[in-house]
Amino acid sequence: MSGEDTRELVQELVRDLEPVRPIARLRYAAGVAIGLWLVVAVLGIALMGLRPDWSEMLLAQRAAGWIFGALALAGLAGVVAGLALGVPGREGLVRIALAVGVLGLALSAGIASVLVWRSPAGGFGAPGSGELGCLAIACAVGLLPALSVVAFLGRAAAFRPLASVLAAAAGTAALGSLAAEASCLLSNPLHVLLGHVLAPVAGVLLLTLPLLIALRRISR
Repeated sequence: MSGEDTRELVQELVRDLEPVRPIARLRYAAGVAIGLWLVVAVLGIALMGLRPDWSEMLLAQRAAGWIFGALALAGLAGVVAGLALGVPGREGLVRIALAVGVLGLALSAGIASVLVWRSPAGGFGAPGSGELGCLAIACAVGLLPALSVVAFLGRAAAFRPLASVLAAAAGTAALGSLAAEASCLLSNPLHVLLGHVLAPVAGVLLLTLPLLIALRRISR
């Protein structure tokens, strides 16, 4: 092949190339997601009102504090896992985040289940609209942070988009449940289990499809 042919071949190869879009650092993307959650959570609590005995509940009732902390841990881990799944080479971080997230969910579910089992018969009412309301609040508070994760994934190279969205949906809903719990006046163990601990499940069911659609549009 002559030098002229080589130059023409190189020109043909690079003709349609476009500049690579830089992506944000994982720390920055995670900070944006958590920052958005804080803003939405504060606004939501301001609208719904803070539970009068919120600090006393966390400090005096160790089980409630552990559940709250475990949900926070699971939420943060879900956000980190969702973001890390968009960056090839961060598989180690993904595994750690997923393990921490599962641990947080298992811990919160286990403590809440023990509280339900130890409660006397008739100590709490039947499940109803209160649980659905708290789950809806958790998903609503988690929607904007989840969209920020999707926006990052749309600019990155998400090699497992469904897994990324599932992790983000579960994690942001877990974080959203903290705002719902801070404003919720119901304290019976069954409500805590169904209306707050199961928020990540509700997030997966309600947010996954909209987030996947948003991701597909952003990635075009």
